Amino acid sequence: MTSEPLIDIPFLLNYTHLEFDKAVIFAVSALMAITVNAEAQAFMATLLGDADSEAKDRFHFNPFMHVNLAGLLCFAAAGFGWPGQIKVNTDHLEHPAISLMVIKFAGAFANLILAGIAGSILWVMSKWNLQDQVFTIVVSVNIMVFVFHFIPLPPLAGSSIFYGLIPETLKKSNFSKYFMKIFPYVFVALIILMKLQNWDFPEKYFYPVVQTIFNFISGN
Repeated sequence: MTSEPLIDIPFLLNYTHLEFDKAVIFAVSALMAITVNAEAQAFMATLLGDADSEAKDRFHFNPFMHVNLAGLLCFAAAGFGWPGQIKVNTDHLEHPAISLMVIKFAGAFANLILAGIAGSILWVMSKWNLQDQVFTIVVSVNIMVFVFHFIPLPPLAGSSIFYGLIPETLKKSNFSKYFMKIFPYVFVALIILMKLQNWDFPEKYFYPVVQTIFNFISGN
């Protein structure tokens, strides 16, 4: 027997009718998603050989040390986001292009795993005809992060597929550093513009994927 979730999936903040309890749950879910994503990247980077002197600063599970302003703005505007950049020294990686891709996507798949854990709890609760908006929002937020990180634009994981195509001189240039700092805000601005213009690109191509994964994970 299936049941409709308590809230719309994907869950997005409704600023015209903001409910305090759901906003708090969403904020906590976003911090959880950020932490899991960042720590998974750090773990994979260390596993692949980048265990340098800064690696000790990666594993602290303090969400506020992983917070990125543009990433938080994106969560608020679109229901997904990203953590602050995890420093990776590609000189320590045997196959930098492939390894960096694995590191970046490790974060996204960690979000899927967290969604699976929360979804399993929802599934068990459904056997007693119980529903819980806390776990529902946790599942929704983490699936959103997982799905949207396949977009090949920085700072999302999908952009790592182009790493091997970028010349080394450009990677280490000041232009590259400034671009990586500025573009996330440009990306958020584009998201907000799409919403203001009522462009249905995410609703048409991404939300159905999110809903399908949610239904599978939660047993609906």
